[in-house]
Amino acid sequence: MKVVAVSYLNTVPFIYGIERVSPLGRLSLSLAVPAACADILKKGEADIALIPAAEVLQIPNYKVITDYCIAAEGAVDTVALLSNSQILDIKRIYLDADSRTSVLLVKILAKEYWGIEPEWVDGIPLQIKEGEGVMAIGDKVFEMEKVFAKKWDLAHEWQQMTGLPFVFAVWVATTERGKEFEDELNEALKVGVENIAASIPAKYDFQKAYNYLINNIKFNLDEPKRESLKIFWEKIITPG
Repeated sequence: MKVVAVSYLNTVPFIYGIERVSPLGRLSLSLAVPAACADILKKGEADIALIPAAEVLQIPNYKVITDYCIAAEGAVDTVALLSNSQILDIKRIYLDADSRTSVLLVKILAKEYWGIEPEWVDGIPLQIKEGEGVMAIGDKVFEMEKVFAKKWDLAHEWQQMTGLPFVFAVWVATTERGKEFEDELNEALKVGVENIAASIPAKYDFQKAYNYLINNIKFNLDEPKRESLKIFWEKIITPG
């Protein structure tokens, strides 16, 4: 059984649970950035993957499995638009290529909520000029935000626009054996979510990581999150 998960702080409880509950030899776990997780699943190189919400509809024979996800009810802290300009003055936005979901999210917010039509540029430059912004995701946001005057948390902005939490990633299976593994994976993820403190690797500042995982990340895939997923999918299928 091949499983791929995202290699960020927000997934460490999942990884912790999988490594401790799944029988040795039954599961091969590998880590990648969000966009790569989806590509691995599309190529048939894994049975199950934690993939970005925007990629789900492009996966052949997909099934969203387990009661868990990566989501935020309000600010997530690690998916943000950063700039030294006011939102209405931003004319160019650079895009972090690590997550296509976040790229689509910032474009939806720009058009439907902020009312701006910036130029979109792939990649993060070394310097950001006046009138420019950068959409960044992951642990690097913690460092990048220190050098910018303005930060718009994309999960918070989505909630302000829709009244719903935002779901960044869900567990998806594409093979029959992957789908049959749902109950076992669900149990493993449950163990991780119930042991967040123990799951945090030593390389992280414990208190900062713990506060982030407790306060910013929501792991249960409940009905409001499922409804939010449907709305997001509708918007990316029929933009505007």
